[in-house]
Amino acid sequence: MDYIMGYNDYHKRIKKLAGIIKRNKSVKDIFGIPRGGLIPAAHLSYLTNLPLTGNPKTDSTAIIDDCLDSGATAHSFSNFKHFYVLIDKQEEDIKGWIIFFWDKEFVKK
Repeated sequence: MDYIMGYNDYHKRIKKLAGIIKRNKSVKDIFGIPRGGLIPAAHLSYLTNLPLTGNPKTDSTAIIDDCLDSGATAHSFSNFKHFYVLIDKQEEDIKGWIIFFWDKEFVKK
């Protein structure tokens, strides 16, 4: 079954993640993984006052993705010190797609 992440759930998660990133003083900029991480990365940039970057640095860049699913993306960024996701599908036992409130009209069933 798909998990639809509404605005309130997203807002709660993005604020929590912003707090984690703010407390991590070694993070100096934010990189959003295309496509899923771009919207959360932009929001986190505003909430943390950290710049977005198109050129991530391993020690000081927060790598942002929307969800952790198979772990393939996280693995490909394993040389980066700071990798964050809004939702971990295994940890939260979510089996289907995660559909964000901004994606609902684009998802074809």
